Amino acid sequence: MIPTLIPAVRPWRLAVAGCGAAAFGLHLPLLSRSDAFDVIAVADRDPARALTAQKRFAVPRTAIRVGDLLTDADVLVILTGVHEDLIEEALDAGVHVVTEKPVCLNAVRTRKLAARARDAGLLLEVGAMRAHDPALHAALAHVPEPAGGWLVKADGVDEAARRRLLPAGFSPYTFDQDPPQPVPDHLAPHQGTALQILLWQGYHLLTALVLAVPGTTATSCSIDPAGSSVHALLNGPNGEPFTLVIGASPAGVFREQIHLADAAAAATLDFARPYEPAATTQLTTADGIQSGFGDPFAAMWASVNARLAGQHPADLPTSADLALRVEDLALGLARLARPGARPRKDS
Repeated sequence: MIPTLIPAVRPWRLAVAGCGAAAFGLHLPLLSRSDAFDVIAVADRDPARALTAQKRFAVPRTAIRVGDLLTDADVLVILTGVHEDLIEEALDAGVHVVTEKPVCLNAVRTRKLAARARDAGLLLEVGAMRAHDPALHAALAHVPEPAGGWLVKADGVDEAARRRLLPAGFSPYTFDQDPPQPVPDHLAPHQGTALQILLWQGYHLLTALVLAVPGTTATSCSIDPAGSSVHALLNGPNGEPFTLVIGASPAGVFREQIHLADAAAAATLDFARPYEPAATTQLTTADGIQSGFGDPFAAMWASVNARLAGQHPADLPTSADLALRVEDLALGLARLARPGARPRKDS
């Protein structure tokens, strides 16, 4: 279900933290032309980026300190790589939060932040755009109770795509430029790496799976010797088998695909490349190939607007609940992760 925009007395005032490719290419273009939202301030660790975003999207001001950023804001939109401290400052200030996924690499911390927001009567919305993707919901309508399937991602185009979206002179941010994000203490180093791959690269696939098959559990997981690919098996509540592969890919190669099947039908989704129009996503069924689906980011922001107005679609879990399901499943897989064997050279 895609909620329609609900008029408010005035637009929701948004402060945006983070001016990377997602801000320039996805969120700010959409929000700056929305009647439901008003971007009142932007910030970035590089003040020049914030100033460029301010000028490009006609934002009234930039900010350096978080407290200044939050002034007069209804919602803090977090588009940075690390989120936890910003979420806490917003909640302390009585401001709703929309954050990039994952919330944290430690589901315990995510639970505490979600509880803090709930107890304060504030929203903690997580940007799981795949939950709102019309293409995914079309596939689930075709196969409402999958008996098995696979989920695959190999992305060798993301960095180049992000670079194209940024103004001249700016480079894409990477996770290794961010402060270290703590993982659960009990994970071995290779399991921590598996968790990062699952939540940084596989989040959308896991979101689709927990929506398609609630109650899915981790069965096995391995990570390749290079620490760049994860292969996993999962089971639905009745033993339905699902294969998950998140792999390293040569530059220029991209595949993000979900295949779901039952005894009577099958559906295969081939998703659009990063930052390309969602209309290029293709759904293949026995009826043929369907494309031209709506923008999942527009649907996600429509949902945020509805939640701020006190409404929520009955057929979706709340954003924070869904985030916890995804983070719990990723942690379950990471705990099982075994290092893959290095190939043996023939003598």
